[in-house]
Amino acid sequence: MIRTAFAYERPDTIEAAVRLLAATEGSGRVLGGGSVLVPAMSAGEEQPSLIVDVSRLAGLRTIRENGTNVEIGAGVTYAALEASSVVTDRLPLLAAMVREVTGGPGLWNLATLGGAACRANPASDGPGCLVALAAGFRLQSVRGVRIVAAERFFHGAYETERAEDEILTDLILPAASWTTRTAYVKVKHAASSWPIVTASCAFAPGKGVRLCIGAASPVPILTEWAATEWPGADRVHEMAQQAAAAMVTEWADELAGPGYRRAIAATVAARAIRAVTEGMA
Repeated sequence: MIRTAFAYERPDTIEAAVRLLAATEGSGRVLGGGSVLVPAMSAGEEQPSLIVDVSRLAGLRTIRENGTNVEIGAGVTYAALEASSVVTDRLPLLAAMVREVTGGPGLWNLATLGGAACRANPASDGPGCLVALAAGFRLQSVRGVRIVAAERFFHGAYETERAEDEILTDLILPAASWTTRTAYVKVKHAASSWPIVTASCAFAPGKGVRLCIGAASPVPILTEWAATEWPGADRVHEMAQQAAAAMVTEWADELAGPGYRRAIAATVAARAIRAVTEGMA
């Protein structure tokens, strides 16, 4: 039960939505799927003066091919991502991550990748995968539109580059890159629990290897290696150790106390690298 009063608006255009949000001076919230916001309001953790419901903005629920990029609306659900042939064919790493998202039909048909990214829970699947894929975040406000690279979007636990008066409209993924060989691996306590550590690995000839460790730190940990060819199975341990060593601050919560994520990060990273190595010439 939500015990505090709030205004509710359901605008027809993104321009109207950002004007409404700007007028609240930071006390408005965007309602997408609502899988996080509504429980937070019920618990009294969020007490917005205005809810801006963006469900009428059809453009936020589309998956579009735009040249070498795939643009995913911020309102696209996990179920829609899993059903999309564009995502499966052109973004195999994202497709693999989506298949591993904890939940059931009630969550998959409601929750969105864009909403999860804006929430920036360190112990979640999306942030690390989006950083590995060099995603861009298109943000819109009354001041205009800007695109923020995923590497700069996540500032810390539950903190992002998105300003309070900005709405995430799209995720932009460069589908022509980082798709030759990919793997997504994670460790979690049970089928219904959040991730403990995730590893997203992608290789593209002529560009190199990107490995991002997620859920282990307040922000995703990206490590890159330049390579015209896959470095080879003999370097798996070295690469995994190097990636895990880049962790400055460990994330600890009720799922894993201090020291645990740091202890297993290299092992999870090695599994992802090894999965990419398998089958490579």
